[in-house]
Amino acid sequence: MKKSMNKKALIAATTLATSLILVACGNDNQDDDTMTPMESSSEMMQSSDQLDTSSMMESSSSAMSEADSSSESSDMSNTSTKGIENKKFDVSLTQAVDKFKDEYKDAELTSINIDKSFSNYVYEIEGFNESNELEMTLDAMSGEVIKQNEEKLDEPMDNDTLDLEGIVTPEEAMKAALNEVGSGYVKDWGLSSEVGTTYYEVDIEGSDKDTEDVQIDAKTGDFIGFD
Repeated sequence: MKKSMNKKALIAATTLATSLILVACGNDNQDDDTMTPMESSSEMMQSSDQLDTSSMMESSSSAMSEADSSSESSDMSNTSTKGIENKKFDVSLTQAVDKFKDEYKDAELTSINIDKSFSNYVYEIEGFNESNELEMTLDAMSGEVIKQNEEKLDEPMDNDTLDLEGIVTPEEAMKAALNEVGSGYVKDWGLSSEVGTTYYEVDIEGSDKDTEDVQIDAKTGDFIGFD
């Protein structure tokens, strides 16, 4: 009887020890798998920081892309507004020449240029007659004569004179020059003559090519060369 009771006590003690071991293992696993509130909060903050950083990088990249696009658009807009190739002057080339010849009868012309003087564009016309070298500057919008000058000829002029009969318009010459260069805008233009050939010199700026004045045949509108 006593031996039977000892056996039962041993079994009970073994069962209890096994249960305690199982409970302890369960607690260890629970400790490994379960975060404390502080650990959970820390991980959420790290995740939030990562999202904020990613969002900021995407926003910055988008802003840079928009700025580049805006800059390119601005450059294109500036190019189209700086040039005089699309600018309409109230006084045409023909009217400017007529005004010069009304003032100086029987004069021969040697050069015509359109240039910017302060905020206004002006025609600068040079020529000569039997006794004097002649210059006239007139406003390209109002037609007002800004300056006139005459100087006595010491000897006969041997300059090439302009042949303005049947020439292409300044607009056509500027278009031909821009087509030849491929980019940029027209700053100004002039008419000159050499060895019997009257030609436009079109000053293009903002071009990808390293060019100066583009020479266009005033009679045919063909490209001659670069000056």
